[in-house]
Amino acid sequence: MNTNLWALLFGIVGGVAGGMGMGGGTLLVPLLSMLDIEQKIIQAINLLSFLPMSIIAVIIHKKHGLIQGKVLLPCIIPTMIVGTMGALLASSARNNVLRFCFAVYLLAVGVWQTVLSVIAYKKAHLRKQRAMRVIACPTYTQLKAKKRIRRLAV
Repeated sequence: MNTNLWALLFGIVGGVAGGMGMGGGTLLVPLLSMLDIEQKIIQAINLLSFLPMSIIAVIIHKKHGLIQGKVLLPCIIPTMIVGTMGALLASSARNNVLRFCFAVYLLAVGVWQTVLSVIAYKKAHLRKQRAMRVIACPTYTQLKAKKRIRRLAV
């Protein structure tokens, strides 16, 4: 398969993830790195592909009432400032340093998401156990009611 076909496929995968708000670049950057492209070029491709996709995704999310104005501005302003500083820093960094930084970032996000998933699973499992305990261990009042029903049935 040629590079353009792979890039098209990777763009589709990144676009689906990005449109869902899951960080399309988180998938697109590692996938494009398999094509032996320089890290700086990969990051530029990621940023440029993000623009049209994010505009469409914002319109859809706005239509469904998923954008909260109270959180939006405090998040956007520092992102623009620090993003500019990050772009300047990345332009002067070596490719292997950028690749390493992205790998550390992905690892940290993976660990964090795993921890959150384990916590959520444990909470759900505890809730299920508590519910089963209530069903398996009737209260004193429930036992008395069963005895009354048995007496009435006889």
